[in-house]
Amino acid sequence: MSPTQRYPFSRRTAGLAAVLLCCMALTNSAPGGAADEPGIVHHEYSGALIQPGDGDGQVLRRFEVQTFDSPASCFFHLSDDLRQGCPWPDSYGLTGPETSLNQLQPHLLYPYDGTPWFLALPPLKVALPAEIQPGHSWNQNGWQLTATEARTEENLRIWQLEAREPRGRRQSLQVDATSGILVRAEADIFMGQGDQFLMTLVRSATKSLPAEQAQAIAQSRDALLQLQAKLGRRPDAQLAELSQRQVTDAADALDAISKLAAGTALERLTRQIRADVEIQKKRLESAAGRAATLMSSPAPGFTLNLTAGGSLSSDSLKGKTVILHFWDYKDSPLSEPYGQTGYLEFLNNRRRNQNLQVVGISTNGDLQTPENVARGRRSARKIAEFMNLSYPIGYDDGTLLKTLGDPRESRGQLPLWVVIGADGKVKHYHAGFYEIDAAKGL
Repeated sequence: MSPTQRYPFSRRTAGLAAVLLCCMALTNSAPGGAADEPGIVHHEYSGALIQPGDGDGQVLRRFEVQTFDSPASCFFHLSDDLRQGCPWPDSYGLTGPETSLNQLQPHLLYPYDGTPWFLALPPLKVALPAEIQPGHSWNQNGWQLTATEARTEENLRIWQLEAREPRGRRQSLQVDATSGILVRAEADIFMGQGDQFLMTLVRSATKSLPAEQAQAIAQSRDALLQLQAKLGRRPDAQLAELSQRQVTDAADALDAISKLAAGTALERLTRQIRADVEIQKKRLESAAGRAATLMSSPAPGFTLNLTAGGSLSSDSLKGKTVILHFWDYKDSPLSEPYGQTGYLEFLNNRRRNQNLQVVGISTNGDLQTPENVARGRRSARKIAEFMNLSYPIGYDDGTLLKTLGDPRESRGQLPLWVVIGADGKVKHYHAGFYEIDAAKGL
């Protein structure tokens, strides 16, 4: 299974989860909610992803986690690598034994051999059975937990737990015997072709928050959850890029959230959000400027080599509405948003009789080097077969993308969508992930 396919999460389910999160947040922030919530305990953790080797091995990444635990909920925030790690909209949420398998949970995003891997953290809170004894086993979120021994360390009563899941991964956990909060963990991590790594997580600080701070944290938490629900991202999202709507939603909510979080342990998160929103605004402004320049201008001519053999010229498409879709079209790693090619295929088939033609243009670097062209063509054919794509997929030396405007030159991302009207003029230019209503399509 591809690392990008670990959450069997439909758009409809995503919408339902967003509604549930929003309702939960609204309930907590209502009168008698956050203000009256029992005390919150703040826990801080230091973590590392380690590649085994000589001595203690090589630390590939360090990260930090904090949780805000109360009888009502356990809220987490993960501080991962700012450039390649977990994007801020996915770096926080609710966790604990009551969360579902489809709900966003704390994870790293780590690139290994060109593939982004979701690396789930060990459970930050465990539900301990009331009559727990050594040898007692139970299940939590797909893991079988077994209590091995209870002991006291530094005046803290802890349970040692061993965790296993069906695929053979193991975790060693030490949890607070009273609250079930994690104290220390070591977890097996696998990436690539079964390459094994180690993740460690150690609690570095814990304190009960004064009433005023607890109230500020609870209100900040609820506002952040409302924003997260409004953004509507999938729990397996990889891209840090937000849509225009999402950037606007984040910007609109930011001042209020920043005011609530000022002086609290969540202030760092709000500063990160603000910095990213400003960067994303500039990216969108650049894309909008490029779109305005291209709009209603004659589209450049082109000739593409087809991955299935032969060639395709823009001259053969005259009089048609043409959708150019620039993307890597690689079968491995299969990365977001590969699923959107299915919408293009549906559109191509549905509107074929109305003089519409979709053309995929692969930006796979293999197709730019003579010694790797055959591999690049095979990769495109494989994903076309996997996604049942009938529309042509071609490539050139990169000239067409450069002429139209490569969004990556202004911190944007592919795919790029360009619509050329039957009159041969550019009608639409959109860079990045499309927000698609599954009921309506493109």
